Amino acid sequence: MYSYKVGDIIPDFIGRPENPVFDIDDSGATMVICFNRPTVEEIAQFESGKPFEIRFTTLKDIIFISVKIGKFNWMDMPYTPHLSQNLTKLEIPNEGQGLALTVFLVDCSNGQIKHIRLLGLSEKFTRPLFGEILELKMKPFDRSTYMANLQQIYNTYPTKKIVELSNYYCKF
Repeated sequence: MYSYKVGDIIPDFIGRPENPVFDIDDSGATMVICFNRPTVEEIAQFESGKPFEIRFTTLKDIIFISVKIGKFNWMDMPYTPHLSQNLTKLEIPNEGQGLALTVFLVDCSNGQIKHIRLLGLSEKFTRPLFGEILELKMKPFDRSTYMANLQQIYNTYPTKKIVELSNYYCKF
């Protein structure tokens, strides 16, 4: 388990494309949003109190996490538990509890963390998400099939349509 703070450099994110990434491990969920030299205005959109909405849907055995942060357009992230290297157990939260989500804004020009926001996702969102994850974990996984399905989905659905197909959401 790693401990990060604003200002830390994550070398793996230097030069990374501006694609958001979602993952789950035994301690919770993380979302890394990479911007190339984010402005003060862009960084401010991640602050506590700014609007944040997260949704998900499953297409062709791939979970698509969609997020709208502050004034930004919707972003989507494919997810499969088969690629979560540090997910060894998935515990359904107790009644009234949800998944902890840590959102990192990283400057991909130098790997520096510009902002961190911790959110507690609702039980109404977490339980169906965990159900989808557990269902996918029981299915066989083939990386080439996953990549082909991912390409087909992105060729068929723009982000806006993926958001519209999402049945589950959590707003802050």
